[in-house]
Amino acid sequence: MPMDAFAQALDTAIDQSGMRGDHLAKQIGATPNQLSQWRNGRRPVPAHYAPPLASLLSVRPETISNAYARVIEAEFSIDGNDASAIPRGNVRIARLADFGKPDAMDDCYLLEVLARRKLGTTPVDHCRWTLQPNAAMAPLIERDGVLLVDTRISDHADVMDSAIYAFTLWGRPDVRRIFVRRDHLLLVAQSPEVERIEVHSGDLADLQLHGMVVGWL
Repeated sequence: MPMDAFAQALDTAIDQSGMRGDHLAKQIGATPNQLSQWRNGRRPVPAHYAPPLASLLSVRPETISNAYARVIEAEFSIDGNDASAIPRGNVRIARLADFGKPDAMDDCYLLEVLARRKLGTTPVDHCRWTLQPNAAMAPLIERDGVLLVDTRISDHADVMDSAIYAFTLWGRPDVRRIFVRRDHLLLVAQSPEVERIEVHSGDLADLQLHGMVVGWL
């Protein structure tokens, strides 16, 4: 793929995502100027920026970064369409099923050092990724920010007081902090202006917990 094709793929992905350039750059630890240069083809996307950037845009990192594509080609001998190969220094995290955008890519790749820092003691095998579906947790977690979810905690009785959870309530995906009260669960957004939701025992069947949010990008 020619270098200008990588820039074109990045530009198209950003347009389709609807994300602001400055917000996108902040999420991956780059500057808006760097992102602008990558987008217009003046400079290539460095290999180490490709996985988190691709995760946010729901594309494959090798489609937007020539450097990353060459890393894969140089360090792996992939037989046919072997999807099990993981680029060296990265970890693969599967998408959280039945939550958020159904057309998002199945897997994302994160630098292992970044994943370990975000996940803490959560085993990678139990971690899934998804996108923040709304602005309920802004500015702590912006809309469309990448979330890392520990799927082991999905039972109402195991909810940790004041932790952030990905859940579906009355068929709608949401991410909020959950407080455990004596006779109900209280779902609280980051902004005090967003209405709090009380879920009592009679409504627990309508609250599906997908897991606890342990990190975000």
